[in-house]
Amino acid sequence: MNELCDTEEIVERIKDILSRHIKNNEVYDWHVADVLGIDDNNLSVMKKRNKRPLQEILLFCDRCGLDPRDILIKKRS
Repeated sequence: MNELCDTEEIVERIKDILSRHIKNNEVYDWHVADVLGIDDNNLSVMKKRNKRPLQEILLFCDRCGLDPRDILIKKRS
């Protein structure tokens, strides 16, 4: 059975995607919050509580033509 990544890993995966498009490759949590359309303080609380912003991630993937499984599902070893 596929398992969802924790929120910290999801944020890191989105940072990896964004780093390809940001010139200095420095991507922070506020960049992720911005593309997801949520407040950066809200994202911080979500990370602490391991609450995934699923709807926002799905909308982000739809806008960017990404497969949400690449962000949400843990990779099998």
